[in-house]
Amino acid sequence: MNIAKPTEKQLQWYDCELGVIIHYCMEIYNPDFKGHKTKEVRTELSPDKFNPTKLDVEQWVRSAWEMGAKYAVLVANHCTGFSLWPTKANDYSVASMAWKDGKGDIVQDFVDACKKYDIKPGLYYSTGCNGYYGFSETAQLDYMSDEYQAYVKVVEQQLTELWTEYGEMFEVWFDGGIVPHEKGGPRAAEFLEKYQPNAVCFQGPKGHKNNLRWVGTEAGIAPIDCWCTTNAGEAKYNGTVPDEQKGKGTPRGKYFYPAEADTPNRDCYKAFGSGWFWRAGEEHLVYSPETLLDFYIQTVGRNSNLLLGMAISTDGDFPDEDQLIGFGKLLKETFGSPIVHIDGTADSEITIDIPEGKVGKYLVIREDIREGQRIFGFTVSAGDKEILSAGSIGHKRIVPLEGLTGTITLKITDTEEGWSLRDIEIC
Repeated sequence: MNIAKPTEKQLQWYDCELGVIIHYCMEIYNPDFKGHKTKEVRTELSPDKFNPTKLDVEQWVRSAWEMGAKYAVLVANHCTGFSLWPTKANDYSVASMAWKDGKGDIVQDFVDACKKYDIKPGLYYSTGCNGYYGFSETAQLDYMSDEYQAYVKVVEQQLTELWTEYGEMFEVWFDGGIVPHEKGGPRAAEFLEKYQPNAVCFQGPKGHKNNLRWVGTEAGIAPIDCWCTTNAGEAKYNGTVPDEQKGKGTPRGKYFYPAEADTPNRDCYKAFGSGWFWRAGEEHLVYSPETLLDFYIQTVGRNSNLLLGMAISTDGDFPDEDQLIGFGKLLKETFGSPIVHIDGTADSEITIDIPEGKVGKYLVIREDIREGQRIFGFTVSAGDKEILSAGSIGHKRIVPLEGLTGTITLKITDTEEGWSLRDIEIC
């Protein structure tokens, strides 16, 4: 059988496991304004009103590093259309802010900070929604109209600026995918291959070799069986079940497009902007480090990567740094010193003895996916008690053991030829 195989960049992305996505968006300066996807942003969210007194991009990136993030994505242009770099396409950017007398460049500061803290940089750019030009992804748009084609030229100019002026990006992030060029959209696929061919691409254009797909929710959870592959020819997910089975993917699928699980650092059901944006008085909605650990177990531990949101304040700082420090500490305490480690094996039944006097809290299983995902069924049991029977292992599977002692048995029940495990740990 022809098994879809990952690229080297996709493997690097998987090994990162944990990243951040940073939102410093103009909606925070007028949170009661509901028209951020309309041209009213030009007056209601005018850049000359923005003069953050504590804007410290290095503090943002340092917070991510303290958590243990290996990559970071900066939202360079969100739904208002405001650009965090001095774009030449229009005047709706940092160049019109009082901050640094209009001479600042947040994208450049971000890239510089990533280099300092050895974090891989990435950029988010909204193509489908831009309030400055009056376009929303939910509207019925004529993509071939003169007005939209004029907007497409702006998108192409700004993507060229971002992808040529700030060095190589580890990840490029498209929210909701991209209108294909042949249907009237920007030449994103062409530019991506020309300027950033090595970037992994969240919901990227059809055919990009390093694509990622959305996990299907922003709640910090991946499906019980989340597969590396899919049969959908495009990485985008538009919210309908037939497209991506809500982020689950497809076992033995045609395309190796793994799932990225994005979730905000504030309550996605109660906080402003679904938790992606900062708002005063919502400190009680900041997730606890323990909740973030649960998210990690249910995303990274289900063959996904966790991309955690960071909501930047109107002052320009990240006020929830202690949250990320606490989460990073919990990760190290929980998984940093395993009590059992077993190197790679292709045995279909593995018996694991928990050392006397020790308690097993989690079983961590990693498949060797360099030649594709080839394990499609496994069970974990302790004596006569079955703890878990599932399908996908993939890059990493974390199985809660709830304080077991004694012996655990891992059985691999459904495979394709050439499968093997990378390693097994008990923590």
